[in-house]
Amino acid sequence: MRSSKQQGGICTMEKLEKTAAALRRRGFDAAIFETAKEAADYLLSDMPAGETVGFGGCMTAKQMGLETLLRANGHKVLWHWETPKPERPALLREAMNAPLYVCSANAVTEDGLMVQIDGTGNRVGAMCYGPGTVYVLIGRNKIVSGGYAQAVKRIKEIACPQNARRQHLHSPCAETGHCNPARCEESMCRVTVAFDHAPGGKRTQVVLINEDLGY
Repeated sequence: MRSSKQQGGICTMEKLEKTAAALRRRGFDAAIFETAKEAADYLLSDMPAGETVGFGGCMTAKQMGLETLLRANGHKVLWHWETPKPERPALLREAMNAPLYVCSANAVTEDGLMVQIDGTGNRVGAMCYGPGTVYVLIGRNKIVSGGYAQAVKRIKEIACPQNARRQHLHSPCAETGHCNPARCEESMCRVTVAFDHAPGGKRTQVVLINEDLGY
């Protein structure tokens, strides 16, 4: 059985199954895939043909090559990462109102609590309201043992420093790997949301993948 070292222990298929069951109890749809390719094949088959798909900032989707696959399958993809800076604000709003939305989560606990930290709030906004179906892609490395505090610890110590360096931000976590809100002028950590249950009035499909993906 393949496993991954992650904060709070080793992630095994047993932990993925436990997490999926907990997410379902909280009202999310949840499915497990052994590989990123299997997950991508599922997404292509599940999304209605030709439907517009909005993307949040999502390194997991990038690593999966999902944008290219969706475009080749006839979908219009709205992704600010692939858009010139002057056009991004309008596209972010358009993506938040697309019928379908793809993003990841910064951390998910074994008991199904999903935690996000955003800089602009576009990703959590779309997850809460807007698109009728949201696909949340979760690599096994993002699953943590423990509760909310452990999830935030993972985000602050693992996800944020890597994302800050990717964006070339001048922040303490980018420079030292440690969070220091008192002297952080280019903070990515402006909006923190914990999803106790799936938002009402929409479908949230969590796609758990037995590979290390994203930050």
